[in-house]
Formats: sequence, C-alpha cells, structure tokens
Amino acid sequence: MNITDMLIQMAQTSDASQPSLFPFPLGLHLTFVCIGAIFFAYRFFVQKRPYQLIMAIAIAASLIIWISDNSKTLFYGVGIAEGVLILAALISSFIFKAPAEAAETASKAAASDANSDENKSTEE
Repeated sequence: MNITDMLIQMAQTSDASQPSLFPFPLGLHLTFVCIGAIFFAYRFFVQKRPYQLIMAIAIAASLIIWISDNSKTLFYGVGIAEGVLILAALISSFIFKAPAEAAETASKAAASDANSDENKSTEE
C-alpha cells in the first residue's frame, strides 16, 4: 500500500462510520467532567473570578454530545457553544485581571504615600 492508496482509502471512509466521538467511554468522560467542573466551581467560590465559572459550565456542557450519536447538527452546535464559552472565559480572564491589579497598585501607592507623609512629619 502506497501513500496514494492510503489517501484514497481515507477519503472514502465516512465520518459516520466511527462508533463514538471520544476515544474513551461515557463513564470515563463523566468522571473527567465531574472532576473538572468541581475543581473550577470550587476555585470560583474561593477566588470569585468569572472565567472559572464559565469553564465549569463549558466542561459540563461537553456531555451534551452524548445525547445523539450521529447528529452532525448537534456535533457542530456543541462545538460552536464550547468555542464561545472558552472565548468568553479567555476574555473575562483578561478583563477581571486588570481591576485586581489596579486595586493592588492603588493600595501600594496609598501605602507609599502614607510612609512619605510620616517621613515629612518626623522631619519637621
């Protein structure tokens, strides 16, 4: 079998012939989803960052693909929804990171102002 025959054989094989989408069974997928969703939900309750909650939802939403085995509409719909959720998590991680850093620099600036005011009062 040469490369041309291999490419022709791959082109003739339909996507629907694969019995499942994932290389592991539903039970293992469910286990991974539970671990990931619990982790991100816990981190959200500790740190209160929105991207963690969005990622917990995105991980849990990946189970929707198991509803139907051969529906390309469901397959692409879940893919688009997952992409939107991951993009929203990425954007929210940048947006909500900036106010935390701004508050941190403001507190450092206030502390340095307080120190400089103390130094001025002791010099007089």
